[in-house]
Amino acid sequence: TKLKPYRSPKKLSWATMGYHYDWTARTYTEEAQSPMPSEMQRLAEQCLNMLPNAGSFKAEAAIVNYYNLKQQMGGHRDDLEFDFTKPVVSISLGLPAIFLLGGTTRNEAPLPLLVRPGDVMFLGCESRLAFHGMAKVIPNLNEDLSSLLYCDLSLPP
Repeated sequence: TKLKPYRSPKKLSWATMGYHYDWTARTYTEEAQSPMPSEMQRLAEQCLNMLPNAGSFKAEAAIVNYYNLKQQMGGHRDDLEFDFTKPVVSISLGLPAIFLLGGTTRNEAPLPLLVRPGDVMFLGCESRLAFHGMAKVIPNLNEDLSSLLYCDLSLPP
């Protein structure tokens, strides 16, 4: 499959490296992939090395999500990868945000977590198949902390 460049960066929501996720078919395929940048592979390895007994790891897919101040990511599970024994490694860049980490069903109330630029989160073991989402980007953390008291902290559908 020949990949076409994205023509409107202002509307860009995500970019994919390695295996490309087919959002319509909800699957990864061998045919749809691009090279995994060596820098991303090294970064994933360095992050995983922070964990005790991490073992070996080879990042095969990376999705970079871009959010504007009005966007959210609905509650979802990363449940279509080829190997669930390896964690999802999430690296926060840009503005602070409220990340929601739920349980294995939508009935479990999510835990709101403040993520700042440079934060690394691992979804592995019991949290590997947990519902999660992104509730709110925070443009000015010092001024906006009080407004978070009124933020809807339920996982968006």
